[in-house]
Amino acid sequence: MKHILLTTIAAVVLVGCGPSIHEAAKAGNIEAAKKAIAAGADVNAKDEECATSLDWAKNQETADLLRKHGGKTAKELKFINGK
Repeated sequence: MKHILLTTIAAVVLVGCGPSIHEAAKAGNIEAAKKAIAAGADVNAKDEECATSLDWAKNQETADLLRKHGGKTAKELKFINGK
């Protein structure tokens, strides 16, 4: 039981170590975006400014990756004015 708990905690810590999908998109870091998606990041999650990672995508390659994984803009998801 103790082993399972320690393994679970280690997995959570490791997944949380990389940049968020929003940070990766803002930086145009395609590799970080791929890692975040592989780790289960929600490409349509809104941030504190009610924007999605696609809204922040710095380059076309990152935007294409996000779209490939179902990414939409806040406007497409109707996250307008904090809703």
